[in-house]
Amino acid sequence: MTGPETPGKSSRQSSPEAVLERVTDAVFALDEDWRFTYFNDRAEAMFQREQAKLQGKGIWEEFPVMTDSTFQWELERAMEIQEPVRFEAYYPPQDSWFEVRVYPSETGLSVYVRDITDPDDRQQELEEREQALRRASDVMAAPDQPFSQQITLLLEVVRTAIGTKFATLSCVNEDYGEYIFEHVATPEEVDLESGDTTPLETLPNCSHVVETAETLVLQDVAAEAPELVDPEWGISCYLGTPVIVHGEVYGTFCFYGMEARTEEFSDWEVAFVGLLSNWVSNELERKAYERELEESNEELEQFAYAASHDLQEPLRMVTSYLELIDRRYSDDLDEDGREFIDFAVDGADRMRDMIDGLLEYSRVETQGDSFEVVNLNDVLEDVREDLQVKIEEDDAEIVSEDLPCVEGDTDQLRQVFQNLLDNAIEYSGEEPPRVHVAAEQADDEWTVSVRDEGVGIDPTDTDRVFDVFQSLHTQVEGGGTGIGLALCERIIERHGGDIGSTPTLARGQRCLVLFR
Repeated sequence: MTGPETPGKSSRQSSPEAVLERVTDAVFALDEDWRFTYFNDRAEAMFQREQAKLQGKGIWEEFPVMTDSTFQWELERAMEIQEPVRFEAYYPPQDSWFEVRVYPSETGLSVYVRDITDPDDRQQELEEREQALRRASDVMAAPDQPFSQQITLLLEVVRTAIGTKFATLSCVNEDYGEYIFEHVATPEEVDLESGDTTPLETLPNCSHVVETAETLVLQDVAAEAPELVDPEWGISCYLGTPVIVHGEVYGTFCFYGMEARTEEFSDWEVAFVGLLSNWVSNELERKAYERELEESNEELEQFAYAASHDLQEPLRMVTSYLELIDRRYSDDLDEDGREFIDFAVDGADRMRDMIDGLLEYSRVETQGDSFEVVNLNDVLEDVREDLQVKIEEDDAEIVSEDLPCVEGDTDQLRQVFQNLLDNAIEYSGEEPPRVHVAAEQADDEWTVSVRDEGVGIDPTDTDRVFDVFQSLHTQVEGGGTGIGLALCERIIERHGGDIGSTPTLARGQRCLVLFR
């Protein structure tokens, strides 16, 4: 509702706004353009401004302290959703906390403001909230703590902060029509444990959250939502949010008691529960992805092992018979026949190498060692020794700058460097080959580059070279199995980094990025 446009005090005494002059709240009204249309006596005293001087003026111009603050955000939100909004906000000019209730309409909104500042109580409340946030942050920032223990601690933190007796993280099992209490925080005398179940219909509050996928806040269930009263549990106050995993409602993160609250849940309490619920959702989703990845890796390794086992034997048989034909009938074969035999044997050997490479590729996640501090200078030196014969044969020159220490799997990082150096020497494009290894740091990331002096890689192929079985060179040109760079990429991804190719003028550069 909006007030009259005439500013005079006498006209207000006989108008409907006269009722508002007798309320203890400061009341003002704004039109759809955020201009004042009403300002009662209590508002004049609270904000130390006169209605006559505010009539028709914009609130954001007259009260710039309210811009880009909770006041502006919540008033604009009320107009947008066209629903009442309640919030608490700090007003710096008076060093006060206000409780604000906003009632919007299509033509404007009415705002009721109450000073709720009590220095001692407010300070204690702020300290308790800060302590709850700090405790919750400490729990969420403890990666070495088991997830189940993190959830139980978070439930206890919130239950204590908002003053409810029960706190649960429940999962919906639609196949059996029941809730599973995965984690609980309750008084010792309450007979409710993790793993307990209950039919869906016995918890209408939680069912409502699951069905609507929206937060439910009830100070007094019987008075506010009698249709959600449950005779079995007797829940009388409730604050619950949906837990979303992969876009679907996984369950509820809820807090409740068996007695109605004397005060409604505050906006801070609702926001606090929503914040932690989002964290729980993200963690559950991340763990679901990890399980899917583990299952995928296991399936890939099983497939690769089966392929290796099932195909190696036929390949060995093909190779053996080809060699037998070569020994027995070589005198009867002309030059083309012997060449065909050589091609067949070479193809079988190449297929065996591809199968071995695929098996190695599939085991990056499951067969890798735990991470430790690795000096990449030592890794590079080991790879130099392994490639010593190739380096001498090609008269290659490898120049290296100082490399960093990183967290990683020594053997796998050695594989990466060996593949990159071997490729750089093989396809250097000049005699003798020259390879340059360098490292650059940007914030907490290191970029390690292996550069040769060849013609580089066509920009259209920079992504394809890291695909499995993709080689840019034919067998005549000395192409490999197409596994090496794909293996490098999979290893670096396990290390939380990226690998890519950056072609430059007359030279190709492969970059390895490792996160410390």
